[in-house]
Amino acid sequence: MANNNVISFEHSAEQAHKRLRGQQLKQIAEGVRGRLEQTLPHLMQELFDRVDDEFYTLSDRSGNGALQTRYFDAMRQIRRARQSIEQGFLQELISPLDRFWEDPESCVSRVARSDDATTGGEKGMSLLEEDDLEESLAISTMVSKTCNRFHQTLYALNKRLAYLVGLEDLSETGSPIGPRAFAEAFAKGLSTWEGDTVSRLVVYKLFERHVMTYVGGLYDEINDFLVDNDILPKISRRIQRSPVAPCVQRARDPESEQPAPVHGSVSLDDALLRELARLVAERRGGGDPSATHWYDRSASAAHLPQVSTRELIGALGSVQQVSLNQAPIDIEGLREMQAELMQSLGQELDVGSLEKPIKRLGDIDRNLLDVMGMLFDFILDDQNLPESMKALLGRLQIPLLKVGLQDRRFFNDREHSARKLLNTLARAALAWTDDGDRSRNSTYGQIEGAVMRVLTDFERNVDVFEEVYRQFNAYLEREQRNANVAEKRLVQARDGQENLQQAKGMVSEEIAGLIRECSQPGCHIPEVVEKILTTGWRDVMLLILLREGVESEAWSRSAEVARKVIWSVQPKPEVAERQRLLKAIPDLLKQLKDGLNNISYDQHAVSVMLKELQVCHIAALRGTAVAAPKSAAGGEQEASPQKVESAPPAPEPEDEFHQAARAIPIGNWVEWTGDEGRRVRGKLSWRSQISGACVFVDRRGIKLAEMSLDGIAGLLRCGNARTIEDMDSPLMDKALDAMMGALQRTAPENRRD
Repeated sequence: MANNNVISFEHSAEQAHKRLRGQQLKQIAEGVRGRLEQTLPHLMQELFDRVDDEFYTLSDRSGNGALQTRYFDAMRQIRRARQSIEQGFLQELISPLDRFWEDPESCVSRVARSDDATTGGEKGMSLLEEDDLEESLAISTMVSKTCNRFHQTLYALNKRLAYLVGLEDLSETGSPIGPRAFAEAFAKGLSTWEGDTVSRLVVYKLFERHVMTYVGGLYDEINDFLVDNDILPKISRRIQRSPVAPCVQRARDPESEQPAPVHGSVSLDDALLRELARLVAERRGGGDPSATHWYDRSASAAHLPQVSTRELIGALGSVQQVSLNQAPIDIEGLREMQAELMQSLGQELDVGSLEKPIKRLGDIDRNLLDVMGMLFDFILDDQNLPESMKALLGRLQIPLLKVGLQDRRFFNDREHSARKLLNTLARAALAWTDDGDRSRNSTYGQIEGAVMRVLTDFERNVDVFEEVYRQFNAYLEREQRNANVAEKRLVQARDGQENLQQAKGMVSEEIAGLIRECSQPGCHIPEVVEKILTTGWRDVMLLILLREGVESEAWSRSAEVARKVIWSVQPKPEVAERQRLLKAIPDLLKQLKDGLNNISYDQHAVSVMLKELQVCHIAALRGTAVAAPKSAAGGEQEASPQKVESAPPAPEPEDEFHQAARAIPIGNWVEWTGDEGRRVRGKLSWRSQISGACVFVDRRGIKLAEMSLDGIAGLLRCGNARTIEDMDSPLMDKALDAMMGALQRTAPENRRD
């Protein structure tokens, strides 16, 4: 069954079942049942307590008299049916579990048939009435979410249950205590209440929130119990435990009402946080309407019992679990979700659910709620963060509020793991452009994975943030290394192209200057000489310039050869000049041939050009010049070795937008409107020293766009581009500074009446 760390399930289940058929199996069955009977009544009590609040709130919010009547009727009816619903639910869950130990195969088959009848494809769906279909969809969605949320815990539990009863395997749908069994048992219990579909869907939603959200904690307990009884103990356990409902915690530990231990002073002796809390309290007391929240309703009611910090953290954990199933796609969706979650928090704590609250929050916790709420408001108002990333990062508000409540160093320690994670995620988000890629390995997918890991695994141990930070930072560093390599290659290539272009210009100017300097008045440059200098010998000089530079001896020699070539074809009427030319020709031809061979110039073309050059030399020795080519009109062409090029268009007059474009430093990020109106973000990686053209790269160091100086200035002028400032400043530091400044400006002594 077990060999070292390898677990074998082959033939072991049936053997184990035979060994456990006696007293031990009975004790295990009773232990599993006992844990269900201990926990479920507390969850159901919490559920029905919330049902009243929910229907009351819905009735209060509806402006329609018929709806108000419907919700009040539902509230009264479900109060009467409460006992039968609760008993029916427990009986429908416990009875199949008892049968499972004696006849597991028939129980699994029954569950499978029930599952097929419920979700039997389109044909099965078509047989359901519309109202039944809505309930069926609500149940299926609830089950799917719960299975996904606790899949690791369920895997271990189902392996152990199958092992106990001699089955080779047990699916999540076949488990007698799996999420589907819970949901269907509740549906059968709820069938005793003849409520309308809308009201029933409200109850299902509350059942998901207050029962299904916490079945993972129950599964953990059952797994622990089975491990203690040596049932497949080597199946790895999750390091992070599933959440336990606050109502269950209170029932088991009456001392849980005491404040949770925190790192740092509960009295807010941290200077920054104390100052923030003071300014928030002054802002609230100064009559600022934006400073009023649901938890302020009970602030002045000193007679009400105070919610402990531990209880507040537990309630936030419940809200955090609910948020796992909500994924807003934009900032508006995020704000709606956060408002709903905070309202749910008030209901969870009996603070903000009724006009007359039952409990109240302490001043310290109220201040922290305000501080964290304002902090995220400033984060979400940061113009540098893309909207989709705001919706993603904003989901961390609840976990970070829990961190702030139990670890006050979060506000003052820049190296706090939760703070480092937020800043690092934001740094990656700032360089992100929405290209539609939401895959797991994309930047969006990596950030989303980090956020979901926090939402799923963080309960009270802040070490989760350190682990997620290390993993995400490792990804970011790998991407940055690859980006640096890609960007370096791009810059080197562009620098090489720029240097080549500059070198070509220098060579062309040098040759043109030599022609002007060495040509005799009234004499034209033979076509072969122009061809030698502006094609082959230009490349010889270019290679020397790039390799050795303009100060080198080789460059001087190459320029001297070009000068001699021009001189050699000028008429030599004087005897001394003829003698000098005769003496120079062999060495000149050798230098030309060696230089052209050195650049692998076409040998046949070299031979042809040198023969034509010899003809020019003979004419020069005779004191004449080679005749200039005839023009189309029959006359000689003007003696000009240079081709006349059309003048470039006049440059656009520069304004402040050109100056702004020219002033963008290398390495700065710019956002502009690209094709089809899509916003694009790129880093200025390279700028031409000749034309001012700019190359932008994306976060991977890959070329994103190339724009002229005029093009960038035009985008700035039209408001379609902007530079992104403070890319390297930690997001939380900026938000804290901005919040402190805003609070100080709006303090009562600084506000004008």
